Amino acid sequence: AILDNAIKKSVVQQYQQVPCTFESWTSRGSLSDFKATKEHEYALGGGDFYKVSEGGELKHSTLQTELLPTRKLDTYGTQFTMTREAFINDDIGFLANMPAQYARRAKRKINRQVYERVFENPSIFDGAALFDAAHGNLIATGSAPSIAVLTKMIQMMGMQTDQFGESIMVEPAHIIVPVGWGMRLYQLLNTAEIDVEGIGSHTVNVLNSKYHGKLDVIEEGTLNVLSGSGACPWFMAADPRTAKGLQVDYLNGVTTPNFRRSEKAGYLGFIWDIWLDWGINEVDFRGLLRNNGVPVEM
Repeated sequence: AILDNAIKKSVVQQYQQVPCTFESWTSRGSLSDFKATKEHEYALGGGDFYKVSEGGELKHSTLQTELLPTRKLDTYGTQFTMTREAFINDDIGFLANMPAQYARRAKRKINRQVYERVFENPSIFDGAALFDAAHGNLIATGSAPSIAVLTKMIQMMGMQTDQFGESIMVEPAHIIVPVGWGMRLYQLLNTAEIDVEGIGSHTVNVLNSKYHGKLDVIEEGTLNVLSGSGACPWFMAADPRTAKGLQVDYLNGVTTPNFRRSEKAGYLGFIWDIWLDWGINEVDFRGLLRNNGVPVEM
């Protein structure tokens, strides 16, 4: 029991300290089983409110339905062992470090899968790619961050509509870029004045947080790894209160790895199973926007 408690404490502590960025801009959800969920399969529209006449008669309306993405979980796990001899000789270093290392690997796995999803741009529930002209969330001719490009991306998000053509005023909150562009973005967003064609020099930079809602800059090295020497896409993610993008779901809300110790017949030592249940799901393409980018120069 002492051994198991020590491992559990190490796993939880190390998992929480892993420097991953996906939690900064994705939503977190909970599912109770591994079946594709039905609870968010349809969105309701219609049912508009009409002015009530003097006679007090209410008009009848009909709700519309539109298909939405489903969510699903998978299990990921591994196993490690410790021989009887190693256990006797060990100064608890192995037991303190190995489970924690596996916990760190689990969180890095989620982080990489999240960025692989937005990098690879798969087809989603409606048959179109996650980022597609049909979704109004793709700048296909890539570019590096600039005032003009950021302004266009903010405008594209703000013009998104729901499944029934109604404006939903999506508000951007995060800009996700590869390592190497973060400093440039901080400069762009914190410069007080800029030159604007048709207006003049020393014009107020409306992207400055003093005038515009603060945009959080997130640098992620996984994007550099995935793109190699090619063009590296970068992204804008919305405030989830206005539109969710990607969501990481966990079984019953458990966000840290589970572990189980056992002994194998005929084997002198211990075996540990470690696993975690999660799923990465596209909740709403309106909450994400992609710029196909250009190569990152070092």
